Amino acid sequence: MSLSDLAEPASSSSSSSSSPSSFASSSALTQPSTSQTRINLTIPTSLLILPPTAALIGLSIGLVRGGSRARLRFLAENAHRQPKTIQGWYFYTKTRNYRVFFGAAKTGSKYFLGLGGATAVYVLLDESIGSIRESIFGPRGVIDPTPGGRALLESKSINEAEGGEGENRRVGWRKGGVMWEDGSLAGGLMGLGVGTIYRLPRQLFIRSIMMGTILGGLTSAMQIAQAHIGKLREEEEAKSTPEIDKQSIQPIITEEVIPPSSDTAKEDKEVIERSREFPAVDQIPIGDEEGKSWWSSFRSLIGK
Repeated sequence: MSLSDLAEPASSSSSSSSSPSSFASSSALTQPSTSQTRINLTIPTSLLILPPTAALIGLSIGLVRGGSRARLRFLAENAHRQPKTIQGWYFYTKTRNYRVFFGAAKTGSKYFLGLGGATAVYVLLDESIGSIRESIFGPRGVIDPTPGGRALLESKSINEAEGGEGENRRVGWRKGGVMWEDGSLAGGLMGLGVGTIYRLPRQLFIRSIMMGTILGGLTSAMQIAQAHIGKLREEEEAKSTPEIDKQSIQPIITEEVIPPSSDTAKEDKEVIERSREFPAVDQIPIGDEEGKSWWSSFRSLIGK
């Protein structure tokens, strides 16, 4: 027996004694904490509606402009070399259609991305400015109660599941309603960015800022009008629905069923037993002799 053989049991015992402590520490590390944090990402409803709509409008405008521009460019480039044969006209028309198609697709995709991205930036600026304004001055304005509109409402069950009071709330970064200065400031910043990126002259630069401010204010004004209309409609629906008076509802009283007495039960039993002694009418066999006179029976015998 060597020294290594003698040392193995001690090492194994030490490892076995240290294993419970290591297991306890590892289980303590792997055990999930009771207080779990939840990350919520709120996406405004305007960000889901306005940018796709603007992108589709930009795509349609780009297709029309790009196609007409490509067609005119092709006609100008080939005006001095018109085809003279049928085959030449065929390839001329085919090449022109290809140029028109690719030109329309290129310009349409450019307008699609440009207008959609600009609208998304405007919506983000509008929501951010509204959130900052509410953090400084507090929430103001009328919340749009129209489901599916700008102020999308969530159901009470979802809010109650999250620990709320069970009230409807709007999907957005604002807690209150929309104010016209939010859109005006966002539009002015957009005009400032466009003028800076494209390096517009001073007159066009000022015009772009003014147009952005006016269009942004009009957008916010339309949202405010929509919120007021939705609130008035909700109030009219609440007034038109009749309230049910609980006191007017009376419970339905059913008649008490009295069980039959023993005498009537005995009489019914006797009637049933008597009816069983006689067969039913449809089960009575009708013979040849029954129900016939002697003359008819005689004629039947002669006939046989």
